[in-house]
Amino acid sequence: MSRQAPWFFVCAVMVGGFFVVAQIYAMLPLLRGIASDLQISGAQASFIPTAFGLAYAGGLLVFGPIADRMDRMLLLVGGLVALAAASACVALAQSYESLMAGRALQGLAASTFPATALALVSQQTPAQDQPLAISMMGFSFLSSAPLSQVLVEASALPFGQLMVCSAALYLLCAAATLLAGSGVPRGTGDAKRGTPSDAVHVDPRTAPPLAALTIAPASILFGYVSFHAHGQVVALADPAMETQLLRLVGFPPLLLCFTAPRIMRRHGPAVTACNGLALVALSLALASVGANLFFASMLLSAGVALAVPGLIAAVTFWSGSSVRARSLATYTFFLFSGASIAPVSAHILAGVGGATTLAFPAFLALCAATTLYMARPTGDPLDPATR
Repeated sequence: MSRQAPWFFVCAVMVGGFFVVAQIYAMLPLLRGIASDLQISGAQASFIPTAFGLAYAGGLLVFGPIADRMDRMLLLVGGLVALAAASACVALAQSYESLMAGRALQGLAASTFPATALALVSQQTPAQDQPLAISMMGFSFLSSAPLSQVLVEASALPFGQLMVCSAALYLLCAAATLLAGSGVPRGTGDAKRGTPSDAVHVDPRTAPPLAALTIAPASILFGYVSFHAHGQVVALADPAMETQLLRLVGFPPLLLCFTAPRIMRRHGPAVTACNGLALVALSLALASVGANLFFASMLLSAGVALAVPGLIAAVTFWSGSSVRARSLATYTFFLFSGASIAPVSAHILAGVGGATTLAFPAFLALCAATTLYMARPTGDPLDPATR
């Protein structure tokens, strides 16, 4: 197998990951226009992203175990094709109900991608190159949040045309992934095919610490979304506050994803993730006591850029191949769950006090960093012998 083949594959999956995760965020700038076109209220429009999010989160728990039982390349490419078809259905939606149904289909199809892609990338790259490959995937997922919204607003395309373009992009990504994957071995998890009880059994020796699967990922995007929800509240009181600029200044620090592999090789993925979580806690704490929000946004993004690849690597290296996609799906579920509950939490805490909106997620991130550090397995997590 050529040295170049895995990197061609990683780059193809990285591009696909950007556009898949972009569906979570790209809808946000369009909600006001959609509400006007369909003659629905703003409250009804706010449920359009929720339809996608609920199907996406639920699908992660379904397709993670499936990816450990079948050809992961087939599931990855098939999911992209299904997402293209669902996007075409959304483009044809003429009513609020059909749009909600189409968005749910999109979310379900999109949920086939993250855990399957991460498991396949870790499977196809040499052990010494896996930290960089994982960081590339983490960057593609994270950068889609600010960039997708900027691209959607800059394109000024009508909603239907945007969904048609999305469908075409997903088909191109499927073709590119299949072409790039022809140079690398296809594979499934190592789980034995047998009785249903075999399919759900998880060896505790190959399962990552609970903190890496639940508490830590839930706190990352919970803090990130809480911060930007707080920024929107500040903007209502201060017209000079530009929320779009607040997002954009946080983009350059996301490039720190590419420094994460060096930290992982030196200190391990758990310490890398803990450093990121500590930065998240620090940025939120500073913002809660009145520090400059633009500075806090950059510090927050830097923390997220270290925490996400660190956690992905931790879950990848601490889970056996037979449960890797399942573990990554659980991690992604809690990561996205934290983002989903953050707006509700921010709304409730804003009634208590502006500082509380950020102080609580700061405390949660600090607790997650401490818990993860204490729960880390012994041994070098980058040593194949410990996996």
